Amino acid sequence: MVQAIELRVRRDALAHISAISHDVGAGPGQILLHIDEFALTANNMTYAAHGVDMGYWGFFPAPEGLGIVPVWGFATVIDGAVDGIALGDRFYGYWPMASHAVLAPVKVGPRGFVDGAAHRQKLPPVYNNYVPVSAAYGSESVQALFRPLYTTSFVLDEMLRASPAKALVLTSASSKTALGLAQAAQGRQRVVGLTSAANRDFVVATGYYDAVIDYAGVAALADEAGPVALVDFAGNGEVRRAVHTILGAALIESHIVGDTHWDVANTGTLPGVTPQLFFAPSVIVERVAEWGPQGFEQRLAAAWTAFMASTGWLRVTQGRGATDAMAHWQALASGRIDPAEGVVIRL
Repeated sequence: MVQAIELRVRRDALAHISAISHDVGAGPGQILLHIDEFALTANNMTYAAHGVDMGYWGFFPAPEGLGIVPVWGFATVIDGAVDGIALGDRFYGYWPMASHAVLAPVKVGPRGFVDGAAHRQKLPPVYNNYVPVSAAYGSESVQALFRPLYTTSFVLDEMLRASPAKALVLTSASSKTALGLAQAAQGRQRVVGLTSAANRDFVVATGYYDAVIDYAGVAALADEAGPVALVDFAGNGEVRRAVHTILGAALIESHIVGDTHWDVANTGTLPGVTPQLFFAPSVIVERVAEWGPQGFEQRLAAAWTAFMASTGWLRVTQGRGATDAMAHWQALASGRIDPAEGVVIRL
């Protein structure tokens, strides 16, 4: 048994976060891992905002009214006895926002394992896979920040390359998933970014977008000839309505991807085309079935390499301990995010 730190948020007030200590250990068929580092991004806020309706609270159960936010990062096996897994082995995957995790590996092989815990079996399988650490993806901190987000960017780009849309409008253009998509689509379709006035200069400086408009100037979208596809990473109902209204018949697709503006109401019907929810885990399963696991990894790795070569703007910040982690989470919840900064935590 070891003493672990676990961070819990209030489901009804996501900015409220607390740290608790408890003893954890590996039982039969389980392994205990020390979580070496994990990233905190707007993606984690999306997990929390959709903890109930998309099942994200189900991965790491917490007491009534509380939630443990899932995070991406790296961990080392420190205890347990499971064939094919040794002490000291390290894995990339989906962890609780905590210092340690207990998993029940099944389907163990050279490509990693699946967590066979009973409570995870009805949840999206993509999140249950844990893969060995690989230097092929570069810095572990950068992987923790971008690898899950860029996988979403990648499958979005694969979908949109087949779209008849001549232009893409991306909300929350400074978010990491939007940046990945913008870079991938650059030169194939016109890419227009919508962002806050505070982040506009940063978004322009990335060089990924053909045009950048702040939210107050959204009326400028009327100049887009179309056909246009909207990719909504913000989840801000007011912005989505404005885009639908201004573009009118020129808007032929509307995809809802995230909720970086999780605290803004997002209800009501919209004019024009009906928005479609883009749920990356389901699409990833489809692409893996179509291309095979190796084919999917090869295509993703090639796209990842091209994107990484363009990220000179990224500044990685490391937080240490529960106090740092909670402060960064509260900044994320309040929207105080520097888009050029990537935060990784070591508890």
